[in-house]
Amino acid sequence: MVPAAVLPLAHATDVATATLSTTLLLFAGLALAGLLTLLYAGLPGVQGVQLAIRRLPRLKLLWIGLTWAIITALWPVLLDSADHSVGGVNLVLMIGERALVIMALTLPFDLRDRKWDPASMKTLPQLWGTAGTRSAAVIMLVAAALASMTATDGNIVYGLGPLFMVPLVASAHERQPPWYFLLLDAALIADAALVLAFS
Repeated sequence: MVPAAVLPLAHATDVATATLSTTLLLFAGLALAGLLTLLYAGLPGVQGVQLAIRRLPRLKLLWIGLTWAIITALWPVLLDSADHSVGGVNLVLMIGERALVIMALTLPFDLRDRKWDPASMKTLPQLWGTAGTRSAAVIMLVAAALASMTATDGNIVYGLGPLFMVPLVASAHERQPPWYFLLLDAALIADAALVLAFS
């Protein structure tokens, strides 16, 4: 069983042979992703930016995590109608794993942006400070690893990716160099590559 977070890579090659309903689902998913992005960033204009979901207190992190989880875990499972091995509790665990990983990797960016974000946003770094933010990110990654291993009947390979990310988020602070943030992004690719290599 390949985790749903990696399935978009496999589906990219199958679009040419997809049925009409699968193609419509694919385009509907892309439209939903675009709409979620617009709502997050805000519509053009000053008022549109002020009404952006990312500016709503305490919702920014949750919105990012759930959006990524829907697009990288739920949507691929819905597209892969032939794969009935993922469902119920395992699907919920996989969606939770993706949301937790993305939220944990977002926290260092929020920590970096703390001095620029308006106080009204009430991001986790604004509320909990540097140490609290690091701790929250580490806890999220450990929980993600446990969720991933549980969803795959205890296969430790699927939990290694989030665990390898722990030192990155544990060293987060406001003055990290630009390459640190590239490493955070690369961690997602490394996680997918690790899963593909051992599945």
